[in-house]
Amino acid sequence: MTPENTSTKKYWYRPYEDYESRSQRRLQADLGVDPTAVEVILHLRRQVVELQSHIRQLEIELTAHHDSQQVRLTRYRKVYYEATWIEQEFQK
Repeated sequence: MTPENTSTKKYWYRPYEDYESRSQRRLQADLGVDPTAVEVILHLRRQVVELQSHIRQLEIELTAHHDSQQVRLTRYRKVYYEATWIEQEFQK
């Protein structure tokens, strides 16, 4: 896809304009995308951002769970080795 308007423009946005309204205006003005397609594009973008955020949260939870498992495994090994040493002392 090539933009219809290839002029080099400087965009000056008002402070209260949000990302979606700026994106909507640029998609329509620079690429000539019709308003219905712009809504679909922005909806899909919101979904992608939401899914990326969810994936990051799941990665954080998975890392925390893994770290917790490692702590429990370390404790188990320590108790196991201590019990093995005590058992060997009783056998002597």
